[in-house]
Amino acid sequence: MKKCPDCGMVIANQAIRCPKCKFDFAESTATPTAVASGTPATVAAPTTKASAGILPMAQITASNVDAAYAELKSQIIKRKTEFDHFIDFLENRTAWLSAPAEKEGPMAIEKGLLIRSVGVAKQLLRIKDTLMPQLDDEAAIIIGLFHDVGKVGIEGKPLFIVEEKITSSSALGLSLNRSIPTSSTPTYTINANLVPMQVGVRSLFLVSQYMLLTDDEAQAITYAADTKCINGAPSPYTTVLETAIKLQKTIYENSEAIANYSFSVIAP
Repeated sequence: MKKCPDCGMVIANQAIRCPKCKFDFAESTATPTAVASGTPATVAAPTTKASAGILPMAQITASNVDAAYAELKSQIIKRKTEFDHFIDFLENRTAWLSAPAEKEGPMAIEKGLLIRSVGVAKQLLRIKDTLMPQLDDEAAIIIGLFHDVGKVGIEGKPLFIVEEKITSSSALGLSLNRSIPTSSTPTYTINANLVPMQVGVRSLFLVSQYMLLTDDEAQAITYAADTKCINGAPSPYTTVLETAIKLQKTIYENSEAIANYSFSVIAP
């Protein structure tokens, strides 16, 4: 038996990758080169994807989110069957493709939830090689894409609904009440018919009905957007996801931040 140097899990000697944190023993094994005359041996450094450099962030907008979303979905291979079943449920039986991400703010728009979720997943893929190379690409996509999925509500009961107001008009002594949107740009309110639940908890509730998750993935989906609920004890997955969420919300959804601090982005 041997112990993983990253998470401490005890596994079989013949294992080449830790089943918990995905640490790759093959890549971490250095091969000394024998040199004559007592010269110290040199060690070959493992090659990683990070050596290719980190691409600039693509700013996700309504105009390019569909293509970016399709690209993320195509990268799921090992858990494709369960992932596809969940995606089918989301796309055909919930408001996943059209829901806003919030009642107010830049993502209080149609497709706002998809834009933010795709943006967070892209952020996480971008930073994970530096902050946590052990994080599997597919795990990064799953926790990034679905950390906020609870904002769809449940089947038949969306979390966000278009706010309407009642207006009265009178003609020929008859009174007519009708509901109309409050403005040409929809404003949203919370659906009072939905059972109250923290978004992260509902996200886990939805995902876990279709996909098997590790405990690290479950904590990240549930608490990355609200880590105070776990008393300051986030797992590494939760920490990097929390970072990706903050980058997406405070920088890449803020055109002034991009301009003022010269953040590099690929135009949509």
